[in-house]
Amino acid sequence: MKLLLSVILIFALFFSGVEMISGAPAVEALLKTLPRFEGWKMESPFSMPEDEFVTVGADYSRGDRSFQFMVIAGPEAPSAGPLPEELEEDRTAGSTETAEAWFSFFSLGGFPAVKVEMKDESGATVWIDLESRGWLLLGGDGMKGDEIVKLLGKVNLKEFARLVR
Repeated sequence: MKLLLSVILIFALFFSGVEMISGAPAVEALLKTLPRFEGWKMESPFSMPEDEFVTVGADYSRGDRSFQFMVIAGPEAPSAGPLPEELEEDRTAGSTETAEAWFSFFSLGGFPAVKVEMKDESGATVWIDLESRGWLLLGGDGMKGDEIVKLLGKVNLKEFARLVR
């Protein structure tokens, strides 16, 4: 789990700007909106203010399985997305890959989404573009993309999109 979460945070931090936070949504509102997933225990929620965006989320566990749910919001949040700039044009093709992962593009709840599945089968992450104002993502070690999409189908994506405006 730590490897997948590290990859997620590296993507988010590497592709973001480096300035002070301004215009980021209220951390408290995002924390209050974190979803509860039936059968999963929510661990301590967290927030990480970064330059020009804020990340809010929580770890969830059930037995020996776990995943992380995060929202990245603020003026520079769109640049914190899952794709290196050179892969952006591949969105229209529906999928692309790097040496480490497969990327699939689809729509979830009316929002553009990117499913990232690690080639070594260590896990997957689904990123949802919240109207180009932020990202919502869920990822876990050993999880398959379809399993993550099913969990995200229970999340009120429109509420998160409203909060990141």
